[in-house]
Parts: sequence; structure tokens; C-alpha cells
Amino acid sequence: MSSTHIEDTPNTKRGVLSAIARLFDPIGALGPMLLWAKSFMQQLWQTQLNWDTPLPPHLRIAWRQFLSELPSLSNLTITRHIDIREYQDVQLLGFADASQRGYTANVYLRVVHPTGKVSVSLVICKTKVAPLKGSERDESLTIPRLELCAALLLAQLLHRLHTKIASVIPISHVRAWTDSSVVLSWLTADQKMFKIFVTNRVAKIHTLLPNCKWSHVRTTENPADPSSRGLLPSDLVACTLHWKGPSFLQFSEDQWPGPQLETLSLDGLPEVKNPSTCVMVVCETPSFDTFLLRFSSWSRLQHALRFVDRVIVKRPTNTDALTPDELQRAMRLAVRVTQRTYFPELLKQLAKPNHLVTPSTMAQLAPFMDHAGLIRVGGRLQRSMLSDDAKHPYLLPKESHVTSLLITAFHRRLLHAGPKLIIAMLRQEFWIVSCREAVRRVIFKCVTCTRHKALHPTPRMGILPEARVHSVRAFSSVGTDYGGPYLIKECKRRNTKTTKVYIALFVCMATKAIHLEIVSDLTADAFLAALDRFVARRGVPAHVYSDCGTNYVGAARQLKQIFRDKNVQAQVSAHVVCDWHFNPPATPHFGGLWEAGIKSVKFHLKRVIGTQVLTYEEFETLCVRIEGILNSRPLTPASMDPHDHTALTPGHFLIGQPIMEVPEVNLTEVPMNRLTRWQLLRQMHQSFWKRWSREYLNTLQGRQKWTTIQDNLKVGDLVIVDAPNQPPSAWRMGRITAVHPGPDQIVRVITIITQDGEMKRPVVKVVKLPTDK
Repeated sequence: MSSTHIEDTPNTKRGVLSAIARLFDPIGALGPMLLWAKSFMQQLWQTQLNWDTPLPPHLRIAWRQFLSELPSLSNLTITRHIDIREYQDVQLLGFADASQRGYTANVYLRVVHPTGKVSVSLVICKTKVAPLKGSERDESLTIPRLELCAALLLAQLLHRLHTKIASVIPISHVRAWTDSSVVLSWLTADQKMFKIFVTNRVAKIHTLLPNCKWSHVRTTENPADPSSRGLLPSDLVACTLHWKGPSFLQFSEDQWPGPQLETLSLDGLPEVKNPSTCVMVVCETPSFDTFLLRFSSWSRLQHALRFVDRVIVKRPTNTDALTPDELQRAMRLAVRVTQRTYFPELLKQLAKPNHLVTPSTMAQLAPFMDHAGLIRVGGRLQRSMLSDDAKHPYLLPKESHVTSLLITAFHRRLLHAGPKLIIAMLRQEFWIVSCREAVRRVIFKCVTCTRHKALHPTPRMGILPEARVHSVRAFSSVGTDYGGPYLIKECKRRNTKTTKVYIALFVCMATKAIHLEIVSDLTADAFLAALDRFVARRGVPAHVYSDCGTNYVGAARQLKQIFRDKNVQAQVSAHVVCDWHFNPPATPHFGGLWEAGIKSVKFHLKRVIGTQVLTYEEFETLCVRIEGILNSRPLTPASMDPHDHTALTPGHFLIGQPIMEVPEVNLTEVPMNRLTRWQLLRQMHQSFWKRWSREYLNTLQGRQKWTTIQDNLKVGDLVIVDAPNQPPSAWRMGRITAVHPGPDQIVRVITIITQDGEMKRPVVKVVKLPTDK
């Protein structure tokens, strides 16, 4: 080996690069040493040193050691001659390996002489450093990927050498080894199962070496292993494995390492593709008809079709003025496409000389094809004074998107008119099959018309709660409401001062019995006092129901504090140990029982009081008498048969008879055992409940209104919220965020988010807006 005095180069990056460039090794005999030098240059590059900056101490020591060992190469002798004058067999053998520094391929020529002597010679050694990504090592190049790159490099060398040598020396076979089980599994499996990096390189290896046998070799016997890690000059000179190959090459082939015994399963292999399923759907849809679906208004469609028409008739397309003639041509183009899509059979029939139109619905219109190839209605108005378009309008289907756009344009042009006017104006130029149905469908989807119609949904009447259908003590479950205000005077003197009072109503949920209390104001303390008086006379209720709305005339703001303020609700609930149930806001129909009770109380008050102003005692006396009258009203229709029982009233459950009934005969003088009398009273009380279950409860079975089942509102629906003091055009828009279905799974209460925040409303107080699905 000849050498130059490269040890005199300066210890800088420029000097290192200059020294490496002087190492000339065309056959790669010094490949391991060159890999070490190239890898050292990569380290310098990662430190980002300037070209003439001295090396850091740890790098300078390593570089000086490399330079100091270079003279040892002067005693290295490499035999270039391969004796093939007499041979029995010639084989081309290759080895591949990789490390974090780089990857290598070694190729040897094995010659078997007639005497049985075996000679193995290094033909070429090719090394490459592992690439960098930026200033760091490319992490995507894993060791299995580098091993595959080494195998590809070996395949390229074997293919090139076999092509050159085979023309001179007959090569019996070519074999290759690698110590990577992953690479051998990749080479034996279906290449389409792996990612593109592995697939491309495995395919290239099979193309270069289609008949090559790949085998596994231990790392200690792989001559490419030291080459892939890099060697200093002194270590390279002493590396017999690099120069002569593994020792098993000196023996017969039956003692060589064979193929890998077991390939790795797909679950244990890297770079396997994730399984995916591709489904191809072919839709045969006319392209131009699909183009029409992109437009949401008739005017936009006309403006787009005018450019299509200009291209067809070869007119300039750079002018923006839209002429009436172009509008007509665009309209006819839209009609032509629609008729070809929806009336293909009718077009074929009309194209025949003696055509017979089917079905009969079309035959009634006597359709014909005009000179432009468009279908028109023949009809019977040929002798009228109408225009030609009115006599013979264009025929359109009801399902077409063009038809919907046309109806929408007429609907807006006529200021959201009704179906009759729209149909009349449409038939001046177009005849739509089932026109009324198509027009009504478009009007139903009009947001403006829906907003101003304000048609509230009416859910089916719900099932009765348990408090209405259970046989329990009277006033065990009550509903409460307020009535008033009413004016009373302090005394009977003239011109005395007047003040307002209110009526607090408590109604039994089961028997409809009513209890009235007079309250002086609408504060929580006044209501709690009335509740105390009710409990002292009727007992503690288990459940109390009340409204949570602001629909009380003249007292909305004060009642809102009582029934909607959370703190007041907690105060009222804690005052009496019972379960308090508040209806959702703005749902007076949820409390129909106590609303009807207030209505009945007002019925008698208005007729008795008139314009008078009563004192407190007079007003209280009147309210108590009204309470007795209402508790004497029959729960069921009165029978005309004199043998039937008297009608069942709420008073039967309070005192055993109607409140206003005539006093009974004094029976105290009749001798009767006390126990028998008590049993008689219990029997009477039980008979009242049996009659309640048999006569009254069955009258609640049917629904007097709200009988139809409608689709429930869903989360995400767009609605407008009813505001009683505003026109529908000013109602707030919101979106449903939650629904609250009842026991029968019918939604009657929803939660809405608007620009003012979230609110809970009944469905009868909102209007659903139509949206395109």
C-alpha cells in the first residue's frame, strides 16, 4: 500500500476532510477504515464547527490516533490475482450487515480446485454511512430498515459483478447472507403487505437477484459486521474475517449455515400495513343534472347557465350584461336538462311519428314536442287569446330541483303568497305535474312563512301522575296557585282606605277538594303563613305542586320571586317537610287542575262582589262559602234515577257528605254499640273511595284534546321562542340543547340556547323552523 503524508494535515474540519479525500480505495478493500473516517466527519458536522476552528479535545484525540495508525497500512499486501486456471466450481458469495453508523456489503469469490483446495478472495467491499436528518440521526431509519438497505446494496453489487464475471468465468450459483431475521422474513413474505419503504426495496432485490438463495449467518461469522461498525487501520490489518471471509467457506456446502429455520409472523414484523377495506361505488348520475344541484336559487342558476349557453353558441363570455334573450335561453336549457332526466320515455314516444302517450295522466295533457325539442302541454286552449306560453306551457316534474328553485323564485317574487296565486302565475309559462303538492312542499320549507304562521307543536296529552290516580288521604298531594288581587276596605265607614289582598288556593290532586286562604301580599312570608294555616286545618301534604311561570295578571313580577327564585323555593320547601314540585317556566297547562280551581273561584266572586268593596271579614266569609260550594260540586255527572246514590263530591272525603248538604236527623238517641258505629263510619269512608275509583276515576280515562302523536323535537333542531308581547318576526331564535321526555317518552319540555343564554321552555311555546336535511 502506498501512502501520502496526510498525518501532517491541520486538526480542523477542513484538514479532516482533506485527509479523508486523499484515501483512494477503488475496490473497497479498506472499506471498514473508510466507514470510520466518514462517520468521524459526520460527528464533526453535527458539532457545527467552522472549517478552520480547531477540533474539541475528545475529537482531536480520536483523530490523532487514526492518523498515527495509518503508517501500519504500508506493510499491508493485498493479493489482486485470483487463480482460476484450473477450477472445479466458482461461486459468488455476499454478506450484508448494518449498524447505527452505516451499512456494508462484502462480496467474495470462492474457487474450488480439482485437488479439493478452496480459495476465497475478497472481490469488493462497499460501505455507506447512515444518513442524517438535519443535524441529528434520521430516527425513521431503524436498524431493520438499515439492514434492508444493506441487503439492497449487496444485491446491486452481486448483480453487477455477476454480469461482468459470468462472461469470463462460469459462475455456478450466487448466494447471499444476512444476520437479520427481519430482513429474511421480509424477503420471503408477500411484499404487498408492507409499507412502501420495505415494498420498493424488497421488489428491487427480487428483480436484481431472482434466483438467489438468501440465508442466515451468525453475527460473529458475518464479515460485513466489522465493516458496518468501522475499524481503525491497525484493527483492519488484523481482521482476518474481513480479508478471508468466514471459516465455514473452507468446508463443503452441506456444512454452511442454511436458511432461517422459522420466519417471523406478521404480528411480530415491523413495517406491516394496517389492514384497510376499500369499497368502490359506481353512481350513474347525469353530470349536468348534478351540476344543477349545486345552486340554491333560480337567479344563480340562470346566471351560471348563461355562460354555458355562450360557450355552446360560441359567444364572448367576458361581458357581464345579462340580456332578456339570454335569460330565456338559460331557462330553456334548464328545462331541457330536467325533461331529459325525468321524462326519457315520454321523449322517445313523442319522437315517433304516430306516437301513443302513456300513462293516462300524461295523455290528458296532450303533450307534444316543439321545434326546440322541448315538451309542452297541448291542452284545449288553442283558440284562446292567451299568449303562446300560456296556451302551451313547458312540462316539468314535481320532484326536480329545478322545479323547486322555480317555485321558490315565484314565491319570493309574489311576496310569500299562498299556493293559489303561485300556481296561477306559474301556469302562465310552466305546467308542473301535481303542482299543488310541489308548491305546498316549498311553502312548508319557507323559513319566513313558518316564522309568521307560528304553528306551535301540540304533543299528545300525557298520562296522569300518581297523585291523581291513587286512593290517599284528602290533601295528601296538593297543587297551589294564586288569584287576585282584590280590593278590600278596612272598615264599613265611607271613604275608608282600601288595600289589596290575594287568594291562595290549595287543591287536592286526587279528590279536587279546594282550600282557600287570604293573603295580604305576594311575599314569601305571607305565603308561608297561609301554608301554616292550611297545614293546621288539613294536615301536612306529602307533595306540593305549583307553577313557575309569570302568567298571573297584575302580579307577574312578584309571583316570579315566589315561584322562580331558587332561594325562595328552598325556603318554602324547608318550611314544611314535603316534596315540592315546580313546573317548567311558561307552562300553565301543566297545572290545569289548580288553574281550573282559580277559574271556578273567580266565577263566583265576580258574580257576588260585582263593583262592591268588601271588608276583610266579609271577603273571608265569602271565600269560605265559595270553598264549601266548590267542595259540594259533583265529581261525576248526576244521575236522573232516584234509586241511585247521590253524586260523589269532594266533601264526601272531608266530612262524609257534601259540604252544603241539609243537616241529617239527630240519631244520638238511637242505641247502638260504639264499635258498630265506628265500623259503620269506616265502611262509609271506604265506600266513598270505592265509588271514587269506580265512578270518577274512569272519567279521566279519555283525552279530551291533544290526542294525535307528533314527532318529538330533537337535540340540534332550530326553533324560535314564543314571546307574547312581540310579533313573530321579533321572536328569538335558538337551538335545542337537551330534551326532557316524560314517562311516555313524549317530549314536552326542552332546553334551548339563545343569544341570551340557556332557558327551559315547553314545546308549545316554540316553533320549529324548517331546515334542509
